[in-house]
Amino acid sequence: MQHGIDPYPMEVDHEDRNSLNNNVDNLRLGDDVLQNQNQGTRSDNTSGVKGVGWHKQSSNWRARIMVENKSKYLGYYATLKEAAAARNAAIKKYWPEEVWAANLIDLDSIKN
Repeated sequence: MQHGIDPYPMEVDHEDRNSLNNNVDNLRLGDDVLQNQNQGTRSDNTSGVKGVGWHKQSSNWRARIMVENKSKYLGYYATLKEAAAARNAAIKKYWPEEVWAANLIDLDSIKN
C-alpha cells in the first residue's frame, strides 16, 4: 500500500513478527503459507522448540513441519536435540530461505 498498489491476494507479512514494526524494510508480501511459516512458538508448546513435542505412547520426541498446509511427521527421536535437528533439516528442504532465520533452532542452546 505504501507504493499505491493493492497486494491482494497476497498479504503483508512482518519479517520480524512484530506487528507494531511497520517500517517498509520490515514488510514483505507473502501468501498464507509464508504467514504460517513466520509464526513464533505456540503458547501451549511445552518443549520450547517449535514443531517438536513429547509423544507419550512411544516415550520419544516427535518432530513435525507443515508442508503445503499439511502436517508432515518427521519421526520419533530419543532426544530433543535430535528432533530439533530433524526439523531444521526439513525447514531447509521444504521452506523458502527468507523464513529460515525465524524458524531454525539453535541446537547448541538445547541441553540433552
